[in-house]
Amino acid sequence: MKRTVGAAIAVVAALGLMTGCGSDSGDGKADGAKQSGSAEHSDGAKQGDGAKQGDGASQGGEAASSDPAAKPLSASALERAALTNGEVKGVKVQKMTDKEVSQGGSAKSQKAACQPLAALMGSHYDPAPKASVHRAFATGLTKADVGSTGLIRISSYGPGGAERTVKDLREAATACRGGFPAKDGTGEKADVAKVTPLDAPKAGDEAVSFGLHDAGKEAVVIKFTAVRTGPQVTVFFGVNVADPAKSEIPAALVDAQVAKVEKATKGAAS
Repeated sequence: MKRTVGAAIAVVAALGLMTGCGSDSGDGKADGAKQSGSAEHSDGAKQGDGAKQGDGASQGGEAASSDPAAKPLSASALERAALTNGEVKGVKVQKMTDKEVSQGGSAKSQKAACQPLAALMGSHYDPAPKASVHRAFATGLTKADVGSTGLIRISSYGPGGAERTVKDLREAATACRGGFPAKDGTGEKADVAKVTPLDAPKAGDEAVSFGLHDAGKEAVVIKFTAVRTGPQVTVFFGVNVADPAKSEIPAALVDAQVAKVEKATKGAAS
């Protein structure tokens, strides 16, 4: 399973859409973790390219302030909050090591307003998370085929960092709907043709969802969702290399992962 998911992610990387998902060592001094995810709409239904588009691709409007009692989770607490295989029916989940997700460099956008989106295709984040863990997932996995694949990143932030992360993504998704020129960590073109705002799941304190459409001939679509739970942000990306129109992440996966993060966040505050 890991080889199959890894192969799909490698294909995405080869398309120039993702140069790697650099891992945060937990001390706040590393490159940061790749922020990636998949777009899902509310009420748990799958959403394709024809999904309803909002004006900010967000749930809950302006970001609500974190509960003062909520605390950033440690790397070990994030590991315990991450999904394991078998918790979501029909979805394979695999832990990803730092080595497996730290390839590539920092993607850059020629439009400053779009940099938060370009950063999703690289390994540098502003603000940098305090700690992060990663999981790969796959649906429709057989010996001969794979449906959608993707990554989950769960990160904890210092004061205001989680709110700013979601705010920056929301604003960039709105400002950059017409696409933007970008380069991956090797300096190669990784232009985005357009950004499609999507309905975000009703989860956490706030959430934002959108799709990035590759400007290359492959026309791959990567869908992202970021959900904030206090000072934690869970980011999903989903891609279907064989059929870009079917790029998605199961709503059940989003629900299950966010629920575990919420439980861990509440536990840390008690």
